[in-house]
Amino acid sequence: MYRFNNKITDSNIAELIENKIKFDTLDKNSMYDVHVEFYNYDLAEDLLNDHVAYEIKREHYLFIKNVRNIFEKNNIKINKFHLMGTIIDLPENEINISILKSNEEKKRNIVWPCKEIFLFEDRKSKLDLLLINNQISEEDYEYNLEFLKDELNIYENDDEHKYLN
Repeated sequence: MYRFNNKITDSNIAELIENKIKFDTLDKNSMYDVHVEFYNYDLAEDLLNDHVAYEIKREHYLFIKNVRNIFEKNNIKINKFHLMGTIIDLPENEINISILKSNEEKKRNIVWPCKEIFLFEDRKSKLDLLLINNQISEEDYEYNLEFLKDELNIYENDDEHKYLN
């Protein structure tokens, strides 16, 4: 994993990435997936409440385009590019980039501006299944859901609750 103390919007981010990643260690005949976690300032100001913008922005796609261009320039093929924002797992100004051999067949970009919502949706779906299949009680379901919200620092309000369900 490569760690950067920068924002994805920094004007020199492409140059920093190109200088730090060891492209000569990557097989030019293989396909790779790139996973990027970044500190998303849009989430930091209001934490995870109704004022937070969870939308995908132009800056996210510009960052992906810049990184894809760097890899292409170095003759490395990227299939899946996964960009995930967070405020919980990273300190401010941090970007983590992982490069893994790909199992994907085609090129695609996956952008989650808020990792916490992604994790919440995934775990909530599992809890929903357990409840539907009568493997947990309603009380256990509600307790686990509240625990999950606390763990991910998700603060509930009526509008957000409608969106998540």
